[in-house]
Parts: sequence; C-alpha cells; structure tokens
Amino acid sequence: MSRQGEISLKGFHEILTKTKDAFLISDSKGKILYVNSEIENVTGLKVELHLGKNIQQLLKEKLINNSATFEAVSQRKPVTREVGTAAGKRVLSTASPVFNTAGRINRVVCNIKDITSLYEALNPQSDLQIEPYLIVNGTVAGEVIKIGEGCDLAFAHNSPLRQLVEMALQLGLVDSTVLITGETGVGKDLIARLIHRNSKRSKTGAFVKVNCASLSESLFEAELFGYMPGSFTGALASGKVGYLEKADGGTLFLDEIAELTLHQQARLLSVLQDRKITRIGSTDSRPLDLRVIAATNHNLENLVAEGRFRKDLYYRLNVIPLKIPPLRERVEDVPVLAAYFASKIKKEYNLDKQLSGDLLRFFCSFSWPGNVRELANLVENLLITNNLKLINLSSLPEPYCCQGSPSSSLFPDLNSSHGTSLKEKTREFEKAFIRNVLAQSATQEEAAKKLGISRSSLLRKIR
Repeated sequence: MSRQGEISLKGFHEILTKTKDAFLISDSKGKILYVNSEIENVTGLKVELHLGKNIQQLLKEKLINNSATFEAVSQRKPVTREVGTAAGKRVLSTASPVFNTAGRINRVVCNIKDITSLYEALNPQSDLQIEPYLIVNGTVAGEVIKIGEGCDLAFAHNSPLRQLVEMALQLGLVDSTVLITGETGVGKDLIARLIHRNSKRSKTGAFVKVNCASLSESLFEAELFGYMPGSFTGALASGKVGYLEKADGGTLFLDEIAELTLHQQARLLSVLQDRKITRIGSTDSRPLDLRVIAATNHNLENLVAEGRFRKDLYYRLNVIPLKIPPLRERVEDVPVLAAYFASKIKKEYNLDKQLSGDLLRFFCSFSWPGNVRELANLVENLLITNNLKLINLSSLPEPYCCQGSPSSSLFPDLNSSHGTSLKEKTREFEKAFIRNVLAQSATQEEAAKKLGISRSSLLRKIR
C-alpha cells in the first residue's frame, strides 16, 4: 500500500497508458525494463517484444535508426534526438538519466513523441525545413518550421496551433481559396506563406502580398491591374505590372481584406470570377492562374450584415476558413516563442544572456493584446537594453512594470486628474487589479480562481 501523496507502480503504469506519448525505461546499459502501449504505434512491435531487449539490438535490427539513450548516459544529462522507425514513424526521443544515491546512472527514461503527421503533410517537392524540437530548460518544447525569407513559425507540441499548421500544410497540396482570420499580430502572414511554400506554386510563381488598407481609391485599379505606358497623367513611361499579374502562377495574399471599399470589392470580385485582367490603357485581357489567400482581423459575417462587405465576395473568399487563436488562448506557445525569439536575437548580436524562469512565468500569465508581435518586440527590448546576463522581472519596461516591481505600475494613480469620474476610476482600477493578479499567477485558471470568477469571465475581461 502506498502512502498518501505517492503513486503506486500500478498507478504509475495507468498514468502512462493514458498518455499519447510512448515511454521507455532502460538500465544504464540499454536493457529495456518497461514500455507503455503507445510504443507499439511507434515501432510496430508488441510491448512484450521490447521487454528484456537491448536498445543496441533495435539499432542492429534496423527497427530504429538512432537512439538518445546512450548519448544521455555518456553526457549524463537529458538528450533529445529525432528517430526514424521501421514502422515509418518519425519521433522525438528525449532520454533523461536517473541517478542513484552514489551518483551513478541507474535508469534512463525516454519520452517519445510522434511527429510523423507534420512530415506527412509536407509536399514531396517542398523545400520547407522543420526543426523538430526547441529546447526550453532542457526539455523538448516544440517545432520551428523554416518558411524562408527570414520567416519562421514556432509552436509547442501541445499547442492548438499545431493542428492548424498541419491543416495549412495540407492546403498547400490543393488550390482552394483560403480565408485566414485572427487578431492583429497572431501570425496570419506566416500561415499564408506556409501554405504557399508547401505548394507547387512556390516553384511556378511568387508569393505576392497586398496590404488592402494601403490601397487608395484613386490608385486601386492601377496598383491591382497595372497600366500601359502613358495611360494617365503621372503614369510611368514604361508602364507598370499590377499585383495580380505579378502573382500569376503563384499566390496572391490579400491582407486586411476588410479595409477595401465596396467599389474596390466589386472590382476584385469580377477578377476572381473571370480570372482575367486588362491593364489600364489596354484592350487586351490576359488570363490569370493564381491562388488567392485573404486575411482579416474583422468578423466579415458581421460586416456583411452591416452592409459594409459584399456577401458574394465573402462567399467567394470563405471557401476554406482558418482561424488563428490569440496568444492568450495558447499559453503553451509562450515559452517556446520567447526562447525562439531570444535565441534569434542572441545569435544576431552575439549576446550571452538568458531569460529567467520568473520572467517566463510572467510571460505565460500576461494577456498579450498585441499577440506574438508584442512578445517578439518585448523579448528584443529586454535583450538589447539590459546588461544583465540573467534577465528577470526587474528588467521589464513600462507599461509592464515600474522600477523592478511588476505590480507597482499596474495600479493607476488615484490622484491623477485624468478620468475623474467614479466609473472611469473603477474601470481603471479593475483593469489594473486583473493585470496584477495575472502577473502573479502561473496560469489563467489560477488567476481566475484568485479573482473568484470563471476562466471564461476572465477571458472576456482580458479582451
């Protein structure tokens, strides 16, 4: 009978049978002492065929092509390696040595994560690179996909974003129109680029991004369709190729699509229907072969109901909807992203600095109204402006904290003459109090419990 607070061997086994990860425990010589049932999906062998075998035998019989166990023994620390198996799986194996009281390695515990689905979604002709793990405090945290042109997509293994990334990769294999929605700064541009880079169009054409918010009414058609030499006053003598023509054979990414006027929407719709363009000043129409991806941080259904967005264009764009969750709803990604941005800045400027555990916990509790973009900017600020090797809470700039105390700047100045009404001050204080509790809590669930409200209520207040 186990004592209270301890887990019996039977209970330990039951826990490991519930997890989606495979677990393997060996001695220091590589003899397999325990595996859970998930190992069968990884290697294709029954549980009983593993027990008593040595990992060296698995390597010799080519059931696996690599092992983290022996490296963990030789280095006396956790080691992560990508492993291919005879069952056609690609996995991440993290081997952690367990020491006895004499300081010798007694056991090695391997946590094995199946990452096959990401690779299966890749186009065989794609040159996308997946770095299958990112180390945060010595543990496997997630993946980084190298999209190119300085664009990388980092996310945690258990992130809600992972499933969306797999969907985006699969969409690269087809030509369907995609509508990406999500708050500002969540990474809609990265998902659009990921779809293009995993498609055949990355070989036949360009990824052309159009910021619809920057297209003026007067120059809309000239920018989109292009024009012939001398078409109008101020036109270039050589004429100009429009965005649509530049995207021929490739992908047209219409960012901030909701910012187009109704007139602009009508002109765009005609092109999407006919797949032909005519440059200004020309009578010849040209066929277009392009894929359209649109993005917005607005609710287009609401805009349609308000008469501010054409219903026919909405249905033309909303063939495959992808909604990217905000960073506050995927807390698992925060330490991965913070570590990734920090490593990128450290490499670029040759810095020897680290983010403290307390700082990472604060990051996980923060609401990030600016999403991934805000986190990236804050990490860069902290690494560039601080001389400390270990950057902690005291390094946080305004408005995140004041003079080393993350809570001191969170509360408003009650003596300020700005916003003197009771309603304004109450609202200001409530916002400050919630931010303070979030800063002192490891998770949003913990913060909601401290505040005496539900997590859904907290999320509404954060928004």
